[in-house]
Amino acid sequence: MNQNQLTTNLAEADQSVKNFIADLLVELNNQLKQQSEPCIHVEYFGVLMEIKLLAFGEQQITPCQKAL
Repeated sequence: MNQNQLTTNLAEADQSVKNFIADLLVELNNQLKQQSEPCIHVEYFGVLMEIKLLAFGEQQITPCQKAL
């Protein structure tokens, strides 16, 4: 699936999906404010996915160094 298909699918999605995306963005923003790497793990149907904020508009997000 390419970026154009994803954008179209999100534009046509139900309001509950749009609300979910908005909630993800709020949580990622909260993590940025706490100087944590903006990343969320989601488990769904036995699959573990990682949602990571890479950029916001033209602002590139610099990943934080994780302590070993």
